[in-house]
Amino acid sequence: MHGFADKIQKENDSGSWTFQPTHDLVCKCSRNGCFSEMHPEASAIPNRQSSPAAPYTARITVLATSDLHMQLTDFDYARDTPGSGHSLARLARVIRRERAGADAENSTCLLFDNGDTLQGTPLAGYFARHPESTDNPMAACMNALAYDAAGLGNHDFDHGLPALRRGLEGFSMPVLGANTICAALPMLRRSAVLERELRCSDGNVRVVNIGVTSAVPAQTMNWNRHHLSDHAEITPPLPALALEVAALRRAGADVVIVLAHMGIPLYDEGRSPQNELAQVAQMPGVDAVIGGHTHLTFPGRDHAGVAGVDAENGRIGDTPVIMPGASASCLGRIRLTLERDPEAGRWSVASSDSALLHPEPVDAPDPEIAALVTPAHNATRLHLNEHVGELAGPMHSYFALACPSPVPALIAATKRHVIATAVQGTELAELPLLSVGSTAATGGFDGPGNFISLSSGPIMRRHIAGLTPYANQIWAVRTNGARLIDWLERSALIFSTLEPDRPDQPLVDVNIPGFRFDSIYGLEYEIDPSRPPAYDPSGQRRPGEAGRILNVTWQGRPLDPDQEFLVATTDHRTGGGGALKPFADEDIAFRGHAPMDEGLVEYLRSPDCHEVRDTVPWKFRTPGGCAAILLTAPDALQHLDEISAYAPESCGTSADGFARVRLHL
Repeated sequence: MHGFADKIQKENDSGSWTFQPTHDLVCKCSRNGCFSEMHPEASAIPNRQSSPAAPYTARITVLATSDLHMQLTDFDYARDTPGSGHSLARLARVIRRERAGADAENSTCLLFDNGDTLQGTPLAGYFARHPESTDNPMAACMNALAYDAAGLGNHDFDHGLPALRRGLEGFSMPVLGANTICAALPMLRRSAVLERELRCSDGNVRVVNIGVTSAVPAQTMNWNRHHLSDHAEITPPLPALALEVAALRRAGADVVIVLAHMGIPLYDEGRSPQNELAQVAQMPGVDAVIGGHTHLTFPGRDHAGVAGVDAENGRIGDTPVIMPGASASCLGRIRLTLERDPEAGRWSVASSDSALLHPEPVDAPDPEIAALVTPAHNATRLHLNEHVGELAGPMHSYFALACPSPVPALIAATKRHVIATAVQGTELAELPLLSVGSTAATGGFDGPGNFISLSSGPIMRRHIAGLTPYANQIWAVRTNGARLIDWLERSALIFSTLEPDRPDQPLVDVNIPGFRFDSIYGLEYEIDPSRPPAYDPSGQRRPGEAGRILNVTWQGRPLDPDQEFLVATTDHRTGGGGALKPFADEDIAFRGHAPMDEGLVEYLRSPDCHEVRDTVPWKFRTPGGCAAILLTAPDALQHLDEISAYAPESCGTSADGFARVRLHL
């Protein structure tokens, strides 16, 4: 229930009283915390009991989404076809079902979102760039589903502060960020106290104060510094959350829930971790935690065997935790049984359970949500069907993690074209120009449908959207040969350490996202995945390891560590995205303002746009007898002739639906 009934018969620990409230609790948010202005009647209850009252219980059901990335429908915009996958429209059925079930069980139900909400699909990109054409469909849908509060995620800043402000202005629920200080987002609160009714085991209705706060990784400041510098400050999340939890308790919060846009690390992330969910769960005063950011789920097998967590029951220590995955794939649920001892005068969590809830196969899109999305959906489709260029031949990303691929080559060529044009006639044009290519479309956590496959012929904006799912901008850095080798070593971390004559070992470390693998075009080099990586997954140098990058040359000569280059890359990489070492401001030679997709459109109209297909910057070099399994799309089996040098063999299908291909390296 939201708000209060017209008249509530209420009994506290001392006696009974009746009131008719006219408004909900008011939150007064400041940098020092969030303080509640309580109803005046609450402090004027007479003590009428002469003997101790018995303890009583009540139940709260916490529902949560995270990393929705504006996946409102399951429409595949890149292919311009209806999909059969995840969407908030389908998940809405689960939300409504759980609310009804909670109500039937006399459990008070709350719904939260944990950020990365306004970025991620072509629909999100269209709304960010065309605010005049349609209302924010994400806000409309979340308002219709009556979310109680929402936190921010790092990707919510990707389209810039003006776009984020427009998006948040439509939200009717509190939007929270304990470690984000930004005058450009006046609606952002450090925390909120939600006053909700509880139906208690003794038959009475009482009010509980539920404190909620949220935080994003501190690295967000680097990843989006071009949007945030001089306009915002993002502080370390743990100190900010600790202060806010304490402030919520002082303000009278009976229960505290943290929306932490961070995950559970699968490896040691070093001195500056971005996934600190375990530390949040162990904070004094925290009763439940909602995580996200990594697109993994919890409870469940994604974190099985991780030290210090109960992946089966969804607990870290004594605290219930959920991570509801990404793109509306499932709904997180925590059920809390609260107990109040009238003698102690406070509520405590007596028991809890955590679960992830998936839509049923029969769950069609919720009609109300589908109707709210339709205007923005139609406008997005119309925009994406604009013809922007021609492709001389087909290209795909099925083997992009096994050999140089046309897709990252196209991305690299686009960056090179944009930077070469931008620096023409300046002193930067005198530096040798290299470019970086990568692709997010390599399967991974997003499944066997996450690959690019383009036919020759017309290219539409929808194809561009598939090639560039993130709102990155094309920038350039000035650096030397030594740092380029370091860059390549960090990228080569994606490969498993292969052993000769070991059967069916994985080629790729499944814990490393495919978009972290950069190729540097303009250099030529070899990668030996049988050698241990020079870096650990957190980006820390491993003592004594020489690394995997061999025989690096530029223009046919060994790369000089002191040779200076201009490198076309993205704002995300300059900020340290992908476990890179962030570049200093003085090393950033060019800051572009056009996003990557616009650069691609421009490049596809240039006369040299078909020269990238046969570019081969790198190749594997391993001892004899090394073979490994590549997980790729089932359609890749029709293209095995393209990697005939690896003597590929089809080895069936993985449990997740990937084609398993054995490569002989």
